[in-house]
Amino acid sequence: MQVSTKYSISICCGLILIVGINYFLNSKEKTVPSKAVIKKTTLIEKKESVPFDTTACSDKEVKLFLSEFIKQFSTNKASNINKFIDKTNGLAIFVKDGYYPILSFPNKIDDWIEWFDFKIYDNVEFGKFPEYLGDGEFKKTGFYYVNYQNKFRLDDFDDTYSNRSDEDKKPFRQLEKICNYRADVMSIDKSTVLTLYFSIYKNNKYLVGITQDAVDDVLYTDQEKEFVPIDTEEQVEAFLSNNRRFCDVENKAYVDFDKKELTYYDFDDKPFQFSNYKIGPVNVISGKIKIRDIKFFNSDEEEGFTLKFSNKGDFSSYRMGARPQYIYEKCK
Repeated sequence: MQVSTKYSISICCGLILIVGINYFLNSKEKTVPSKAVIKKTTLIEKKESVPFDTTACSDKEVKLFLSEFIKQFSTNKASNINKFIDKTNGLAIFVKDGYYPILSFPNKIDDWIEWFDFKIYDNVEFGKFPEYLGDGEFKKTGFYYVNYQNKFRLDDFDDTYSNRSDEDKKPFRQLEKICNYRADVMSIDKSTVLTLYFSIYKNNKYLVGITQDAVDDVLYTDQEKEFVPIDTEEQVEAFLSNNRRFCDVENKAYVDFDKKELTYYDFDDKPFQFSNYKIGPVNVISGKIKIRDIKFFNSDEEEGFTLKFSNKGDFSSYRMGARPQYIYEKCK
């Protein structure tokens, strides 16, 4: 049967309308966002720090620990010394790089081992560190330790180079609280004194601080050299009249009283010429070592150059910046 054109158009329009409505409804259902899934958060309870165990050790235990430390320190290996350092608290290291004081708070000694590359005495004794007599000689030798509870202070170290504030030092104040022993020991060659700070308890045995310093007269000590009298200017003049030339072999420098000239870092290859010199007063460096300043100059004393003359018969330069140390000995 043939459907008239009039009705066929109406039917087609109706079908199109029905399909369109159905598509619209289905699309709307698909675009409705799904409900968000809320994840349940698990709260992490912060645990309180474990109290530091301050159970005391017996004297025997303290000495055994210190003896083991000496043994490992004398290997001069950072890995062996690191065994005595708590990784959480670290330790305080104080050294002098030339004139510059440096205070550091690492948790290992690797970067500083060159400052502690020497052997020390191993006879452990409780008591005060012995007197330094001078010229590389102590009244007694050994490793001496004392109680040091509540005495260790970070502020006792010169920190002008880093210039830390009190706030900056706060994280390291724990070292002050746990330190209870201090030890001092001289190097085997007696040129250096090593100072150590320890936390020694039953279950907590650590190195918490370390520093070293040269003896006051280290620049002049030489027990093979005889002493030269320099108490009066006449004694100095008498010595210089019999010893006219002094040499620094390492720096290829000299002081020549006959030629009236000397060489030094600042003068390059041209010697410093002098016509006069002035002997300064005696300065006592230690129980055995004395020095006098001697200024070399021409017409203007203010433009002169000063060296130190010791009662070991040597001249030495003052340390100035990065310049090397000069030691002028009697030429051989």
